[in-house]
Amino acid sequence: DIDECVAETHNCSFNETCFNIQGGFRCLSLECPENYRKSGDTRCERLPCNENKECQSLPLRITYYHLSFPTNIQVPTDIFRMGPSNAVPGDKILLSIISGNQEGFFTTKKVNNHSGIVVMQRQITEPRDLLLTIQMQLTRHGTVNTFIAKLFVFVSA
Repeated sequence: DIDECVAETHNCSFNETCFNIQGGFRCLSLECPENYRKSGDTRCERLPCNENKECQSLPLRITYYHLSFPTNIQVPTDIFRMGPSNAVPGDKILLSIISGNQEGFFTTKKVNNHSGIVVMQRQITEPRDLLLTIQMQLTRHGTVNTFIAKLFVFVSA
């Protein structure tokens, strides 16, 4: 594998980030949706909502992650862990895959009240790019807040 990103032999634009995968690379760009602002290279934070009820139901944060692995890795295998950055006694989380899992390659599993994992449960036998949207609902002091992880999964030969 040649790392085209380090060797600068990729064709990603100035606004894109080069991500190396086995036998190639991907050009990735982070665009925050409406009502969000970029805070760091991989994160969008929700803007203040004021009295807008619709806005208040939007996730507080959307974070983007990139994973790369070869086809036919052993299953089941844990590929991603999610939980609040600082756990508080009494926290409860609910982790779910809300898009990108139409073929059932992945599932979620609760580790404890403040941590869950995404598990690859079915083998992926050919190279492909997948985008999973993982939702974590955190209940803390009677309030539910939602966080989203966008998982780009690049499976290479």
